[in-house]
Order: sequence, then C-alpha cells, then structure tokens
Amino acid sequence: MLLWLLVVLSLLAVPSLSMGQAPDAPTAAPAAGAAPSAPAAKGAAAQAQAHGPPPDSWAGQLEMLSRWVDQRDGSGGCEERCYALDRLRITGAVGEGPLQFELSGGVLTDRPVAVPLFGPPAHLRIEATLDDGRPASRREAAPISFEDDHYYLWTAARRFVLRGTLWLEGDLTLLVAGPLNTFEADITGGSVAEGAQLSGLRGATLHFTPDGGAGSQSAGPTVFQLSRAVRVGREIGFEYRLVMRSGSDLGVVRLPLAFGEKVLDVVGASGFRVEGGELVLPTSGRAAEMKISGTLPTVGAFSPDPRSAYEWWLFESDAEHRLTVKGDARQVDAAESPIPRTQATSRLLLVQRGQRVEVAVEPLSGVEVLAAVVRDHRRTLVLTERGDLVADDALTYENNGIDYLTYAPGGRPIYLATDGKAQRIMHQGKAAEEVLVPLQTGSHTIQVQSLAQAAVHALGGTLELPMPSYPLTASEVALTVGLPDRVVPLALLGGDRPVWFADAGDAFAVAIGFVAAWIAVRPGGATSRGRVRALRALGGLLMAGLWFLAPATFVALVVGIATAMAAWLAGRLLGGRGRAAAMVVLLGMGGLALLVGLFAVSARSYRAERWNSAYSESAAPAPAAMRRAKDDDLVKGGGALAPGGAVLEGVTPVALSLPDYERSVQARRELVTRERAFRPVLVYTTSSALVPLVLLWLAGVTVLLAAHRAPLMALYRRAAARLARRPEDDLAQGEPPAPVR
Repeated sequence: MLLWLLVVLSLLAVPSLSMGQAPDAPTAAPAAGAAPSAPAAKGAAAQAQAHGPPPDSWAGQLEMLSRWVDQRDGSGGCEERCYALDRLRITGAVGEGPLQFELSGGVLTDRPVAVPLFGPPAHLRIEATLDDGRPASRREAAPISFEDDHYYLWTAARRFVLRGTLWLEGDLTLLVAGPLNTFEADITGGSVAEGAQLSGLRGATLHFTPDGGAGSQSAGPTVFQLSRAVRVGREIGFEYRLVMRSGSDLGVVRLPLAFGEKVLDVVGASGFRVEGGELVLPTSGRAAEMKISGTLPTVGAFSPDPRSAYEWWLFESDAEHRLTVKGDARQVDAAESPIPRTQATSRLLLVQRGQRVEVAVEPLSGVEVLAAVVRDHRRTLVLTERGDLVADDALTYENNGIDYLTYAPGGRPIYLATDGKAQRIMHQGKAAEEVLVPLQTGSHTIQVQSLAQAAVHALGGTLELPMPSYPLTASEVALTVGLPDRVVPLALLGGDRPVWFADAGDAFAVAIGFVAAWIAVRPGGATSRGRVRALRALGGLLMAGLWFLAPATFVALVVGIATAMAAWLAGRLLGGRGRAAAMVVLLGMGGLALLVGLFAVSARSYRAERWNSAYSESAAPAPAAMRRAKDDDLVKGGGALAPGGAVLEGVTPVALSLPDYERSVQARRELVTRERAFRPVLVYTTSSALVPLVLLWLAGVTVLLAAHRAPLMALYRRAAARLARRPEDDLAQGEPPAPVR
C-alpha cells in the first residue's frame, strides 16, 4: 500500500508529458456571441466521454497508471488453454491432390504456446506459412510438429493466420483438435459428410467424400464410426455404438459378428436379425445411429472393422476379475470414451486399422466378509418363582445383503418385532425351532420375546441360562438376569469376566466393619488376650454379615462407633467448655456422616433399579407396535378365541410385559459368534440355605453381648444414676446450678 502511494505522488509531482505537446488543430468555433447548436453540444459531450479525462489532470494520470498496472498484471497470466482458434477454411478438389487451408487465431499470453491443429499425423502431411504480422520478406515456414494424435503450431503471435496445404492419405479423414469456432469447406469433387459449415468443433473427425462411382457406393457407407465396450463380470457383455452417414440412402447395413457376439438388443434399428454370422441392420435415410448390446462367449484378440479408420475400445471389469490388455494400440484417457464408463478401472484404447488388441481375464478369489453384523444385543432374562424364564432380546443390526435371519431364541418364541412393528412368527418347517426374521438393508432393530423353563434346587446349585443362537457375529452381548427373592446369586460365569456377589466396594465395607469391631469390642473383667482377639474376630464377622443383611444398619453402627471413639478422645484431651463444644461438633459430624452413608447405600440400590427399569422401558415396544395391523384384522376377521385361550396361529403377536424381580446381576461379552458362543452359568443359593447362616449370625451376636455383659450393665447403671440425679444433689456436691433463662 505504501509503494502504491509513493508511485501516485511521484506521478503527480512530475509534469505531464502531454503539457509539452502541441495542441491539436482547433476546430471551427461558433460565431462570437452565438450559442452552440444542440447537435454540436451532443457531439462534444460524446467526444469528451470517448476520450476520457484530460491527460494532464489528476484523473487522467490515475487512469494511465491503472491501465499500465492492468497490462503488467495481465501479461503471462494464462495457465491452461492459452490460445483461441477462430476460423478454418478448406478449399480444393477432393481426391485430386492437396487441399488448401487457412486457419486464423491468436495467443492469449506473451510467451509461446503449442496451438493444436489437425491429425492424425500418420495419415496427414502439412506445409504452411505463418502470417504473424511481420513483413512478407521476413516470413518463414511455420514451426509445426506433432504430438500424440495431432500436429501443433508453436507461436507467440497475438494474432496469426496460418495458410498452407494438407495431403489426406488413406480414408480421407481429418481430425480437428480445436476448440474451433467455425469451419467452412469450399471444395469440388466431393463433400464433407458432417457438413460444409460447422461451428463449435473440438476433437471432431471430418470425413471427405469423393463424388460418384458405383464402386464407392457398394463399398459401404461413407462415414462408418464404430465404438465398442467390453465389460467383464459374471458374464461378458458388450455395447457397440455405430454412427453412419452417406451422400445417398444407407439401405441395409451388415455388421460382421467376428467375435461370437450374441446380440440381445439394438436401439435405433427395427427388424434387425442375424444371418450367417452377420448382424443385418435395415436403415432408412442417409444417416443412422445405433446402440447394439449383448454378450460375448469369451475374450481374446480383437481388431477393428475393415470399414473403420479407427475405433474406440473400452474394456471394463468388476472387482472379481482382472483384465490384462496387450497389443499395438495406444491407450488414451478414459474420459474421452464415446460410451459411458461403469467401472473405475476402465481402459480406453484407440485402435486404428490394421492393429489388434489381446485381452486376458484372470478371476480373483473372493474373501468371506461379514454381510451383516449385530452391533448390540441386550437380553433380559427374568426367573419367576415358579421356575419360568421370560426372555426379552433387543438387537441392533447392520445388513448389506441378507434377506432372512434364522434366529433360535432359546425357548418358545412369543413375540417378534422389527423397528418397533410387530411381525408374524414364521418357521421354515413344522419341526423347526428357528424363527425366520426378515432383515432390511441398513441399520435396524429387532425385538424377540420367548419362554423357557428352569429347575431351581432347594439349597442352591448352578443354572445354565439359555441364550439365543444366530449365524451373525455380535459385537457385544449384554445379559441382565432378574431373580426372585428366594434365589440369591453368588456368581455369574461365562462372560468376559466372572461376576461375583461381592465387589471391591463390598470388600472395603467389610474391612471397615472389622476395624469398627476391633475398636468397639472391649470385654470387661480379667479376660485373656486370646479370648479378646477371638471376640474381636467374631465382631468383624458379624459386621460383615450385617453389611450384606442390612446395609443401612451397618452404616449407622459404624458411624456410631466412630462418633463414640472421637468423643472419648475429646473427653480425655479437653475439659470444661472446650469438651462441651467438641461434643457438639462431634455429634453434628456424626449425624452428617450418617446421612451421607445412608444416601450412598440407597443410591447404590437405586442405580441398579433405575438401570433395570430404563432397559425394560427401552425394550418395550411402542403402543402402535402392540396393535395388530389392519390387514391382519381383515384376514382373521376378528375370530373368536381358540380352545386353548387367546392363542391363535398365524396372527401378529403382542408383547408381554416382563415380570418383576427382586435382585439382578449383569454380565457381558464382546465378539460373540457360533464358535465363540456366550454360555452364561449362574451359581446361586436360596433363602432356605441361608437360614442356618442367619441363625449362626444371631448366635454370634448373643455370644458377643454376653461377653460385654459387665461393661453394658455398668454403663446402664451410670446412665440410670445420671437420669435419677436431682439439682439439690448437685448443690450438695459443690456443683453450680444450671442458669435459668
């Protein structure tokens, strides 16, 4: 910005060069005292607007500066197509020597660029001179060379005219690379099949047709452009595009089926047929465009039709096959194919007359992949008091090609729903236990309910829980087992980790119970040290049992022991008002600790109940899914109940609410397959088997209280004496009376 300001100031400081120049010849001024006429005023205004501001003014200086900057920035700014071709004119006699051409265009940058001309170089010769604005005495032969399928001109002329002659050899075709704005042909002895005046040419092929001759008419159509595509998949298919033009009616065209083609469809010709290894195509008029499709028995060596100067060959294969293409044809960019591509691995070859292509196919071995997986599987299994197992499964799956899933629910299926909509329960046969679950492509959900039976022993044992089986891989399977009050779980095995009835939190609580018992158990009298240790160990066991029987009572007892211990220490260390204040603070802290402990115990049980209830609500179907579909009602006609109750065959089922349960245990396993099945085993006991343990716990409490009989009686007597004391007794002992407020 500072540089621009300095440049502007310097230009304003230097006197304008136009001020030193002589003014232009003055124009005829109007007579003195006469006003200029209206046309003269309009002409002056137009002239002032055309010439712009005076060059010696500030506005003129700034305009000159902006033009200079634009010209400087615009030079050399072209990066892609840096040329423009305006007009091509061809004159001469077809088939009687060279043709004359004149091509006009320009370069859009200051540096030399390669301007594409004509092709193909193998069948075309060019001699030309370049008129780039220099005097005729200094002109030389145009710098022309070839690259790929066309000649090009190397020049930097802003405006040029290329004049010269060209010789067409062979099939009288001319490839115009372009882009070219207009084309004109003024020729004798023949014509251009595409037209004498064309516009907007790019990569176009022009066909020069000589006049007359029965032999030329019998040789076939003048323009014969054939493009082919061979696609290898489960079967080998082909697609041909045929474009024909002629100076007279085409009539019936025969296309040899040299590669064993089986033609299935032809678009653009009616009444086609195959005779003697040739495809007979009836046409009408002087132009025709057809699309031929079918299958090939195999691939091998391919060559173009003798009537074609060149052909486009597109080879494609699917992911299960690999193509190997060899030969003397040149491979080009597949984006130039006249036939649309269908595979990313397509190859396009330009096969000229006399060339051939050899193609080999190598089938690839497929690898088994997961066409469908179960993202998440949550199963709730509730054991009732009578030994019934009610299972509710919720599955989220991802499918990419499987129609049905054979699902063995591990019991009698009673409900099936996909995406919250109830479905009929269907089997492959009468004796089949698997349920056919219809799967949809994409991500969806399945809900299945089933019933089974389980034998629960009186004192406990192991119970192998039924699990569903299906031929899909499950990323994660989560199992929640709900149990009645009389069944107490000890362990749930079979998951990634065994789940025990006690965890780290329970171990911490038991440790706290032993510490509290070690502090609280202090039998009085001359008790031996061994007996004291045994009583403290018994107290720790009783506290551990109390944690599992009544957690709230355990918390209250531990807080009480801790508060009493702190009060004893305060009484020994403090005295007077400090001891009283310490007692008040300890009582407050004890109450707060009791509230926190009770809240933690209740929150622990609440979290388990909330998780179970939340899962039950998510697994429950929507109200709309519980209703039968309208077509089912029409089919069944609202029939009466079956002899066995409200159980009918072939109707859409309704969901069953899960029974209530007292306690639950959860287990999970990742990456579950049929080879790595999830087989959970529940180790349990019953409330009947726990009765002797409860009696032993009560006996231990009795023994512990008996050992503390003397301290407890002394404490009782002290408390009774303290409560029975009167105020006058305190005055007699010298204690001041309590103040009256």
